[in-house]
Amino acid sequence: MKTARSPAQRLSTYLLVGLSLSIGWGIRGNFGHEYGAAFAGCLAAITVALMSGREDWRQRVLYFAFFGAIGWGFGASISYMQVISYTQSGHVLSQWYGYTGLFYIGFLWAGLGGAGTALAAVAEQDRLVRLFKPILFVFAAWFFQDLIEDAVAKALQSGLGFDRTWSRHKSPLYWFDADYLGASFALLGVGIYDLQERRQINGWLLPVFAGTGAVLGYLSQWMLQKSGLEAGLSSMLTYQLGDPSYVDPATGKTAFDPHNFLNNWPQWFGDYPQHVGWVIGLVLGITAYFIRFGKFRNGSSLIVYMASGWLLAFLAFPVLGSLFFADVGGIRMTPPRSDDWAGITGVFVGTVLWMRRNQLLPVAVAAVMSGTMGGLGFSGVQCLKHLLMAPGNPTILKNKGVLPESESFLQITTNWANWQHQNWHSFLEQSYGFVNGIAIAVTLAFLATRIPIQTNPKPADPNRGRWTLGVAAVFVLLAIPYVNLVKNVEEWGKKLNPAVWTQAVAEADGSVKTAPAVWDVPYLGHLPKVDYLHLSPDGWFNLTWFFLLVMAVLVVRRHLQEPLAIIPKTWLGKGQLLFLILLWVMVIGNFERALVDWAPQRLLTEWVITINAVLATALVVLAPFEKETVRILPENAFALWYNRVWIRAIAALVLAAPVFLVTNRLVYQYPPYEKLDKVANHTRFGPEASWRARPNLKNAEHK
Repeated sequence: MKTARSPAQRLSTYLLVGLSLSIGWGIRGNFGHEYGAAFAGCLAAITVALMSGREDWRQRVLYFAFFGAIGWGFGASISYMQVISYTQSGHVLSQWYGYTGLFYIGFLWAGLGGAGTALAAVAEQDRLVRLFKPILFVFAAWFFQDLIEDAVAKALQSGLGFDRTWSRHKSPLYWFDADYLGASFALLGVGIYDLQERRQINGWLLPVFAGTGAVLGYLSQWMLQKSGLEAGLSSMLTYQLGDPSYVDPATGKTAFDPHNFLNNWPQWFGDYPQHVGWVIGLVLGITAYFIRFGKFRNGSSLIVYMASGWLLAFLAFPVLGSLFFADVGGIRMTPPRSDDWAGITGVFVGTVLWMRRNQLLPVAVAAVMSGTMGGLGFSGVQCLKHLLMAPGNPTILKNKGVLPESESFLQITTNWANWQHQNWHSFLEQSYGFVNGIAIAVTLAFLATRIPIQTNPKPADPNRGRWTLGVAAVFVLLAIPYVNLVKNVEEWGKKLNPAVWTQAVAEADGSVKTAPAVWDVPYLGHLPKVDYLHLSPDGWFNLTWFFLLVMAVLVVRRHLQEPLAIIPKTWLGKGQLLFLILLWVMVIGNFERALVDWAPQRLLTEWVITINAVLATALVVLAPFEKETVRILPENAFALWYNRVWIRAIAALVLAAPVFLVTNRLVYQYPPYEKLDKVANHTRFGPEASWRARPNLKNAEHK
């Protein structure tokens, strides 16, 4: 079917991709973090490939899903709720900073999402195939990290009762509440891959370099101690994560004991200072080995760029750069919350540099394009949310001088109470997700008419690389749903019948704690002298997904040997089936999560998500056609486009925040700083800035 306009530029394409990311973003808001964002990015990437009209992209739909999910997952580690609070604080500098921060977060998030999706569109298929093995090594390293992290932390410092929620800062491995271990284990995984891929040529030198580094590190620390310089150097490189001079307005006295503050180094540095030298030396020795001998072939150098970028930016900004700005809370976006923004900045820079150096400049262009639209989307939708919340807003009435006890105040707020009590954060999540979808659709539409159609030469071995299709299929249809839906079990345990879902367990000290229940195996669990055939709710869930995994592996293996009748023959049909299974598994799983604590306010989330999913189902089935014509424009000026998109990104950042700030302040008419509500909202600057008034303390819950 011939069309005057590229299929990627149709209204139906923009609507479907936007809806897909909006649905995913709404669900991501319930499940949170990287796994939820990966689902959203995966869903949108599938639709981009299907709606492009390009058969070469449709043949890569599984790669679009795989790399799109990974790309969108990174930004979800960035803390942003406090930044949102800045925009509504009424403190003009904090508000400007909040809108700027939201733009920056949105830029990084959509930029990496765009890069992952565009990589599947631009790179040669052989390059994509070769990337799978090093990525799987990284996944294995992360799985290993998850297995040992808590055990290592407890071994280093038992008895503190830390966890991964409100007491996580008590862990000896805690460092700015950031994912530095994830970046470190990614380097570990890709390092092991490099050793394996080189068949351990020069591998025997690794322990030599590591040992030499450890010895030199130990000797360096010993010499600093003997010369009396260690204490001075330590003091010079350390600052407290708080303001020792902060005075509590209620008491007029200094609010915090300086010894109770955290500092800018991992907790274990203070617990085991005698081991700092050799550990740093060990790490530097291993680094020196891989700099000298590492080859990092098959695209694994991309992981090195990204993970190294994470660590270098993290060290450059919150850890060391903040030493010069400690009086204003350091180079930290949301103190006292996580500083993953710095690491993700390094990931973005590393990604763009790698793409430029590896003849993938269109991917770098796509990253900046989608990032700019994502930044405008996050900050802009937050501004729009504020405008929609203006009618009957008690804050605006108070700011205008209407007394809360007056009749007019009560009448107006009563009339608009239902409007004010809607789930406005869900509006923000889903609307921002829709804008992100538009960003990806526009960016990939730009590439769809400029990247030449890729024809894959017939390989000598037709089965070479086909295993990656199976891996991608299992990743999309099982791994992404599992890592999200497994969180439902904990939610059910909290909200459903405690007599069924929990049990009381006596501790050694005589105390009693609540733990997940154990459910017996049917029939066998209560046989005479059998008291071990049972699993926790998590265990039963995991066992079920294990059987699903076995089934999926068998199905994929059989299909690769001989196509199964149930799987469509065309790549358009395969992609549609992939999209529909993933979409409805997650929509239903999300509804199951919400159902146990249902309230009418959930309609804005779960009902809207379901209706959007119905519309997306219709679009993905009806909008794309099997035979479509795509006109490719001659494009050799991506270097020029690269400069243009950066200029536009900077201009958008400079102009957007002031516009949103002025708009908000004209509507809300905030009072002077002294009369602002500094408890309900966070401020980044000023005497009552959150990092001053609400720091993380060693003996208190994490903020």
